[in-house]
Amino acid sequence: MRILLLSALLLGLSHSGAWAETDTKSMVGVPAPILSGKTANGPGLMKLNNLMKEFGFKTDEQGKKVEVNGEYVPEIKRNVVVLSFFATTCVPCMREIPTYNRIAASYEGKPVRLIYVNVDTEVSNDEMSRFIAKKKIEVPMMLPNQREAVKQYQVYSLPRIVVINKDGVIAYEFKGFKETLEKDLTDIINKLL
Repeated sequence: MRILLLSALLLGLSHSGAWAETDTKSMVGVPAPILSGKTANGPGLMKLNNLMKEFGFKTDEQGKKVEVNGEYVPEIKRNVVVLSFFATTCVPCMREIPTYNRIAASYEGKPVRLIYVNVDTEVSNDEMSRFIAKKKIEVPMMLPNQREAVKQYQVYSLPRIVVINKDGVIAYEFKGFKETLEKDLTDIINKLL
C-alpha cells in the first residue's frame, strides 16, 4: 500500500483517481504533528514549533519595542501556520503557486506563516533551487523526511493544505485543487486571527 501511495504521489496522480478516495480521515481538531526539515530556499533547518511560536519583543502601536526599566519586554507570538504539501510532479500544485504567493504576501508582518512542504522522494538541493527560481516560489519551503511527513499528516493526495491555529491544533484541511482557494483560505485565516 505504501509503495502504491508513494508511486502515485511521484507520478502526480494526486487529486484524482480511486486511491485518493481512501483519504477519508480528517485531522481537524488534532494537535499538529511535529515536523521539521531542511530549508529549501535558505540556510538551516525549519521547525514547525518555531513557526507556530516565535519569540520576540512586545511592540507599541507605532511598532517600537516596549521598554520597562530599560529592558525590552519579551513576548511569545503565536502564529497561524498554513502548510501546503506538494511535489514537483503535481500539476495542480503548480497551478496553486501564484495564489499561494499572493496569500502569503497579503499577510506579511502579521502572525501568519505560509510554508510549502515538499514531499518529493529524491530531489537534490540544486534541483530544488532551480525549481523554486523557475516557478517563482516566494514562500519558504521545508524539505522534511518525505515518508515521515506523508505519514504524520496523512498526505494521501495532492495538493493538500493544512491550516494550524494559534493553539497548535489543525483547524482546517484542503484536499485537492480548488479554484476558490484564495478566497476560502483567506476567509479561514482571517477567522483564526
